[in-house]
Amino acid sequence: MSLLTAWQFMIDPGHEVANPLQPGPHRPVPLAGKRVLVNGAAGGVGHFAVQLAKWQGAEVIAVAAGRHEAFLRQLGADSVIDYTTTAVEETVRDLDLVIDAPGGPTSGRFLRTLRPGGALYPIFPLGFAGAEEARQRGVTVSTTQVRSSGAQLARLADLLDAGVIRVAIDSVFPLRRRRWRMSEQRRGILRAKSCCR
Repeated sequence: MSLLTAWQFMIDPGHEVANPLQPGPHRPVPLAGKRVLVNGAAGGVGHFAVQLAKWQGAEVIAVAAGRHEAFLRQLGADSVIDYTTTAVEETVRDLDLVIDAPGGPTSGRFLRTLRPGGALYPIFPLGFAGAEEARQRGVTVSTTQVRSSGAQLARLADLLDAGVIRVAIDSVFPLRRRRWRMSEQRRGILRAKSCCR
């Protein structure tokens, strides 16, 4: 689901159904030659967003804990910002697109990083309270509800097979440890994806 989520937010939603939280359907922006920031870049959706943006020809700025820098550069990030030491919203400007993988009430802080005409895509939009500021800044805020698509999954399988996109597995753990793993995920300790067996 993480790769399909990144794909539908960034490349092709695969449907024309509007999210109930916004007036119209989600429309991804072209990425070639654009400056794209991915917040939560080392996570499940984020590590795919970095790769998709790079594949489409964007300059990619990844935001994650500093310990993930080498990993994110291997995925194609042009630069990495350590959110534990740097306030991204205070240092980055003139972005074309922000993918905010964690989303939520803090997504509005990225509005000032975007140029007029830019876009903010909070993956989890609940709690976003910056609609008026976005309008004043000329920024589009858009989200979508991810839907299953066999055709898109087949396309993604081709990209995975070709090595264009790769799945990074943080760990494999026994099913009986799933609650512990979920608690680690909520605390932001995990990188990319985990598998249970």
